[in-house]
Amino acid sequence: MGPCGARRPVTLVSMDPALEPVEPLRERLPGYMAVFGMGAAAATLVGVVVWLATRAALAEAVGYSLIGLGTLLLLIGGARGGGYTNLGIGAVEALVGGRNRMDDDYVSDEELRRGRVYRKRDPMARLRRGLRPPANPTAFWQVVAGLAYAAAGAALTLLSARPG
Repeated sequence: MGPCGARRPVTLVSMDPALEPVEPLRERLPGYMAVFGMGAAAATLVGVVVWLATRAALAEAVGYSLIGLGTLLLLIGGARGGGYTNLGIGAVEALVGGRNRMDDDYVSDEELRRGRVYRKRDPMARLRRGLRPPANPTAFWQVVAGLAYAAAGAALTLLSARPG
């Protein structure tokens, strides 16, 4: 709260100084909703194709395609947000005794350009960094969208179920 109880807009700043400040959620939300709507339209189109190709009910076909899209987004967002996508190379290099090339300066280091590397680096550094990933708002919103798609698909499928 600002002076006299007035609210001030909060602008998030990335830990990377090269990046610009992030816009407030209020300004980003319309774009997120548009992308969410496009995803729902694509899942509906897939559901219509399934409905035309099979004997499934339209609501069930669309519901299951929404559940599939939601599951996919949950997997992608969870892997990116949990740091699992950072672990791949780091785990392999730690296993075979490789080194972390993240901080290599090929422009100013002649030894690196010629392939002669004498510096020892900790091969577990990237693995440890992958286990503690930085905040990833994109992954968060992918998981939120995945939950919303899966919930909408489950509701559509359950509400359209035929008794019997």
